[in-house]
Amino acid sequence: MEFFTPYYFKNNQKMKRIVFIITALFLFSVVSDSNAQEKNLEKAALVLEQLKKPQKNHVLVVSHRGDWRYAPENSLMAVQRCIDLGVDIVEIDVRLTKDGHLVAIHDTTVDRTTNGKGKVSDMTLEEIKKLRLKNACGVRHSRQQIPTLKEIMLLAKGKIMINLDKVEGNTVREAYEVLKETGTVNQAIFKGRETVDFMLKKYGDLMKEIIYMPILIDNTDNPEEFVKDYNKKLSPIAYEVTFSSTNTKNFKEIKRLNKKGITVLNIPLWDALVAGRTDEMALLEGPEVSWGWLIKNGANAIMTDRPEELLSYLKKEGLRREK
Repeated sequence: MEFFTPYYFKNNQKMKRIVFIITALFLFSVVSDSNAQEKNLEKAALVLEQLKKPQKNHVLVVSHRGDWRYAPENSLMAVQRCIDLGVDIVEIDVRLTKDGHLVAIHDTTVDRTTNGKGKVSDMTLEEIKKLRLKNACGVRHSRQQIPTLKEIMLLAKGKIMINLDKVEGNTVREAYEVLKETGTVNQAIFKGRETVDFMLKKYGDLMKEIIYMPILIDNTDNPEEFVKDYNKKLSPIAYEVTFSSTNTKNFKEIKRLNKKGITVLNIPLWDALVAGRTDEMALLEGPEVSWGWLIKNGANAIMTDRPEELLSYLKKEGLRREK
């Protein structure tokens, strides 16, 4: 017995060291995962704070329908790409299926973006999930499905904010229920072009539970009064502002919003939205004459079809406070 004791003791000590190392690695992994999760949770909360308190040295980037040049528009992969790039907000379109599920799709039909045909409102979620998305070139052979709003919010949770389009006065309650279920009420921005009285009459106190961004478009009747009413009754933290020229009342409203410390989101997707200062102009003539011009004229946030290029420009110009 004495012969074997030293050997056993020696190997027992080795085992103890191995167990200690494994335990330490496990605890380090747990702590690292916990820190990563906390860091992710900070991202969305930080974006919300930046929306509430716009800063001149930090411009928010909003990606239109996800990064649809990288993956099919409104797809989970398009949203994930934006998360990976460091985009602040993803704009997605939401529509209601026949059996009451909210899915991410822009058009009223599935014809353009999938390998199927028909109205979204005439299809069940099961039927929708059988379809496959097309890519930006219209290729039908993607393996990706149309995601539900719930799937998108779970993917985005803590990591990025979501800008909800197509809910405008139609599916606010349904979307809100999804946000409550997923614990992401403070991560979604609702928006619409209806007056504050219309929205309050239709949704009542629910309007005070959600983040709502009114849209100023060029056919808005009396933009100044539109904004005053919203500021008085709901105090929005941001407005989406379009302007076909610098002579429009909408354009003049931007400076008033700046003075009040309210975030202004401009959308350089096509000419009529930003008086020609588009993403395309940024690529052809240089970002300074497009994105730079919008920022100089009051934009605190920009919705783009070129998120990677816009992020690169903003970082170069010192207009991103990365943390």
